[in-house]
Amino acid sequence: MNLRLFLLLSGLFSVTAFGQSQDSLLQVLQRQIRELKIQRSQDSLKVNVLSQELQSLLLLDTRRVDTEKDSIYKAQRQEEIKRIYSKANGSPLVLENDTLYTVHASLGLYSPLERTEYTLKKLRKLVELPVFKKDSLKIKSQNDLLMVTYQGEWIQAVSEEDAILAHLSQEELAQSLQRDILRAVTQYRIEHSMQKRLMRIGELFLFVIAIITLFYLLNLLFRKLEQQLLKQSFFKKGLKLKNYQMLNKENMKYILGKALFLLKLVIFFIIIFVSIPFALKLFPSTQMWAEKLLKLVLDPLSQIGNAILDYLPNLIIIGIILLIGRMILNLMRYFLYEIQRGALKIKGFYKEFAKPTYNILRILFLCFLFIVIFPYLPGSGSSAFQGVSIFLGLLISLGSSSTISNGIAGIFITYMRAFRENDWIKVGEYIGMVIHRDSLVTRLKTINNEEVTVPNSMILSSSTMNFSSIGRTTGLVVTTQVKVRYDARLEDVDATLIAAAQATKGVTDKITPYIYHISLNELNATYEINAVTFEPQNMYIIKSDLIKNIYNAFRERNIELTSIEFIEIKSCQ
Repeated sequence: MNLRLFLLLSGLFSVTAFGQSQDSLLQVLQRQIRELKIQRSQDSLKVNVLSQELQSLLLLDTRRVDTEKDSIYKAQRQEEIKRIYSKANGSPLVLENDTLYTVHASLGLYSPLERTEYTLKKLRKLVELPVFKKDSLKIKSQNDLLMVTYQGEWIQAVSEEDAILAHLSQEELAQSLQRDILRAVTQYRIEHSMQKRLMRIGELFLFVIAIITLFYLLNLLFRKLEQQLLKQSFFKKGLKLKNYQMLNKENMKYILGKALFLLKLVIFFIIIFVSIPFALKLFPSTQMWAEKLLKLVLDPLSQIGNAILDYLPNLIIIGIILLIGRMILNLMRYFLYEIQRGALKIKGFYKEFAKPTYNILRILFLCFLFIVIFPYLPGSGSSAFQGVSIFLGLLISLGSSSTISNGIAGIFITYMRAFRENDWIKVGEYIGMVIHRDSLVTRLKTINNEEVTVPNSMILSSSTMNFSSIGRTTGLVVTTQVKVRYDARLEDVDATLIAAAQATKGVTDKITPYIYHISLNELNATYEINAVTFEPQNMYIIKSDLIKNIYNAFRERNIELTSIEFIEIKSCQ
């Protein structure tokens, strides 16, 4: 029993010792395996390092070439990006009339406009926050983008294309956008604070009071000015032109009052118009309206001012041309006066030629000046100006054909010396004294004080009889015919007619009247008495007196007159 127990205990002890030895052997094996793995990993790392060093040594030249290719590719890519986006205007980010920056590049499926609209929505939320923490506006990196965020929420993304177009690195551009956003949001919150609003309302109130005070002072000033002006002698006496009273005191007072009132209205309008933009600029929400209102008026004024400045060189050229033209016209007028008063004599050029010649040369010279000045006139090169000029030229050419013919006829009549003023002439059926002659028409006054206007073209196209041209020097013959019965002696009839002519006032005694025996009729003979006068302007009176004297002389000598025919007038040959 004891032996069995001993053997059993020995077996259990052996088994236990074998198990313990087996466990210790397993631990040793595991430790050796672990050390082997560590050694193997170290050896593999060394192999990798050596292989990398070997590859770097073998492929050094290849890497240099690849690096150069990468730089060239990167430069080409940047130029291509710039070329593509240079054609686009970009989308500006505007917050409260303040342009923060402009986005040119697209980001994925989002266009520049969509990017700025998204950012603007985020900024409007930021400015409306009860509390804005500046430190919460940060820059974070995500994939290939740098994100400007506020409390983790994306506001603006900066891509490589954005940086290339801005000529900055991504980090620099992101920091710049962060500063712009921070400045804009801070400024917006300050400008829209309650304190600022109350201050602006106070400023507006003071501004309105200042404008009202200015209006009151201007009214007072104009009232005083009107009173002072009415005290002047010019307004007391009124306006006179020689002996004609054009405006009396009441008229002058009325005109002065209206003129000052109009001037005051203009000044008030200018003040109001200038004040409105200043008042609108006090509030950020209305600043855009103020700028538009100022632009509405200032832009046209600026354009007008620039146009005037641009036109100044042409205006100076026109002034110089006009000055030279005026000097030439004055010189021409001087020679006109010298010829008219006889100080300057030109053979074959009469005094009466001076004025029409000057008028003709003056018109031609003014046309020449207009041709020279025309290219310097504003808008002369525009199609509208040229079209209007052609239209007016066509109207003038079609509607002034008779006027031109009369003008040309007036020139010919002048140099033909057919008649002068105060000459008695006959044109067609009209007989009268020339009282006026110009380039288009000639005016006659008949013996009955009737004024007849005769176109110069009619005078040129018909015969003209001048009673005064040689009547003042050679004499004008006044004639009349009488019929006397055959029972009267020829010598008695001749003597009676000559005596009647010599007794007529205005008939010259230097040339003896003479008689023509015109015809022998069935019952009587026709006699023509011719009396010479050097007073053609009185020819109608002389004719009347001659007929009266003939009648009285024949009656005194008991010679019967069968008839006295109509008087004819002709120039002395």
